[in-house]
Amino acid sequence: MSLNDKNQVLALSGVFQSAYLVDKLAKEGRVDKNLLEHSVKTILNLNPATYDELFPDYQIFEAGTERLVNALSKNGQGINKEVLQYAMSIITVQGKLAKRKDLMTELATGLDRAVDQQAYFNDYLHESILGSTANCYQTSVSKLNFRIRVTGNPMHLQDPKVADQVRTLLLYGVRCAILWRHAGGRRWHFLTSRSRLHRAAQGLSQLA
Repeated sequence: MSLNDKNQVLALSGVFQSAYLVDKLAKEGRVDKNLLEHSVKTILNLNPATYDELFPDYQIFEAGTERLVNALSKNGQGINKEVLQYAMSIITVQGKLAKRKDLMTELATGLDRAVDQQAYFNDYLHESILGSTANCYQTSVSKLNFRIRVTGNPMHLQDPKVADQVRTLLLYGVRCAILWRHAGGRRWHFLTSRSRLHRAAQGLSQLA
């Protein structure tokens, strides 16, 4: 697999990982802390040298890669419809966000503050950090005319801590969608380059 293909499927696996974790959190009210921490670390790593720096352990986003492989298969079976919907919506909102310089500036400012907070608390899962990353989502992505509607157990979704985690995970997905586009990814590639992406995703899954 070429480096470009590898970077694209790395980033897309992150998008689908985000979608998977959002769905799980909305329905069950909790997710693996290691996966959540990885998501926050990726959000707050603003100047990575390589894609491998953001995705150093393939196993950490194995669930995302598995769902990406299923989504790219010929019949598209084996992937939860909500997960697929969230993933496609994340890619859509990232494209819209990129056209709004004002919101991108707001997001960048918020992320700088979150990075400073993390340095102070030295804990990626501190409530203040999760609240800050969630606020970054609210002041940027949530201002778009296209909203991602998350469905699940109302008891969980009405919990402020769960809501912050959902928004943080969606922001992680947006971050990965940005990386996907930087690697040359485009939405129409799901039609024109489906087989190539599927082979690359399968190759990545064998490394996990």
